[in-house]
Amino acid sequence: MRITDPRWPAARELSRIILRTDDLLIQGPSWLKEHVQRLSIQLGDVQPSRTSFPTFGLNTTDEIHITASTSERALAVCGLTEPSIDVLWFPMTAKDAWGIIASMTSDLLDAGYPGCLGCGGPQSEQAWNELESRKTMMQSHEKEP
Repeated sequence: MRITDPRWPAARELSRIILRTDDLLIQGPSWLKEHVQRLSIQLGDVQPSRTSFPTFGLNTTDEIHITASTSERALAVCGLTEPSIDVLWFPMTAKDAWGIIASMTSDLLDAGYPGCLGCGGPQSEQAWNELESRKTMMQSHEKEP
């Protein structure tokens, strides 16, 4: 995914959520279980002080749901159906979305995120604006031929 893609900021923010949030539940299709386990190993290798790792839950739809398991609060959805505005939306199929998220998450880990200042990318130190993200994605979609 190119940085000029209007979905890029949402993918980047989702990767930052995965890296800075403890007790995540990542629900998705069965093929995702192995990827979540690999991510947990990678997090343990790069963030040795981390004691909580993402867990996998089966979801029968072609979507990925990321939830804070302690509060059961939905944090993000990767899928083609738009969720409520209080949830980060990354509009892609589960398989396509995970490829991008895994790559971005690895890049951020390699840069030292979240223990570094500014290495999370543009606007990483600012509060996420989901309304603006969706507005940008919709405007871009309307311009497509």
